[in-house]
Amino acid sequence: MSHRHVMVTRSAKLSCRNNQLVVRQSDEASGEMCEYTIPLEDIRSIMLEDRQTIITSALLARLAEYRVAVYTCDEKHLPNGVLLPYCQHSRGPKIMQSQLDMKRPLAKRLWQNIVRRKIENQAACLKLCGCDGEEALLALASRVASGDKGSMESQAARLYFKHLFGKAFKRGSDDFINAAMNYGYALVRGQVARSLCAFGFQPSIGLQHHSELNNFNLADDLMEPYRPIVDFVVASELDVDSPVLSKLHKRRLMQILTQMVWLENERYDLTASIEAMVSSFSNAVSTENTSALQLPKLTEVEMGVYE
Repeated sequence: MSHRHVMVTRSAKLSCRNNQLVVRQSDEASGEMCEYTIPLEDIRSIMLEDRQTIITSALLARLAEYRVAVYTCDEKHLPNGVLLPYCQHSRGPKIMQSQLDMKRPLAKRLWQNIVRRKIENQAACLKLCGCDGEEALLALASRVASGDKGSMESQAARLYFKHLFGKAFKRGSDDFINAAMNYGYALVRGQVARSLCAFGFQPSIGLQHHSELNNFNLADDLMEPYRPIVDFVVASELDVDSPVLSKLHKRRLMQILTQMVWLENERYDLTASIEAMVSSFSNAVSTENTSALQLPKLTEVEMGVYE
């Protein structure tokens, strides 16, 4: 099972040889050219942070075959794109048709479950960070209706961020906290989109998100319960007063993908939990049973360990 998340922070050439990722780059100390190899079957994602990095088309094709998510970054070194596998599911057309045929009441009930779990995880985040507001958020979670008709999600967000980062915090501002959260969100979003494609779903057709300009509406729907997990790492482990998002900060945010979470009664690392969640979503859609959807639960803080 794949478990490695690779970050390329310096100029390098990436290619493929014998089903292995080959990374050629100069040594920082000596300047000599070095070569590193990693089996493709071990890799879940690759972050191309340095904009001078060269990657061969043969490697891109093999990464798609191995369902590896490849992230690109903008001039601020923040993720702005992702390469996803295409047509990897054996019954792709059937899965996509069930998605297109989904009735609106079912979509609204699924969204209700997603919003409720997101708010519950926000409450858990506040508790783990030693902040007030947990009980108020749990009360809002219990009031989430089908389709979130009462907009409990937005009410919870206003309360949640005020308690977590202070009254002066504004979502969307150009500051360290927002940059760190956006970096983590982009990582999770890419993994959700990767799993959706691997299971045969069309990620642009969402439950609640429906922008014509967004190719990842469904990924944005299903990633909502994971946002508080990213928020927790930013609030508890990063120096929120830092002037810039450093390489060390980004490395820690990448490790979120190995964070241990609960999915119903099973513990998974975050990336594996996304795959299990998408699998349960497929079951929920095909059987029209909303209780089949399994969503992550933030209850503890532990990193995955691989031998």
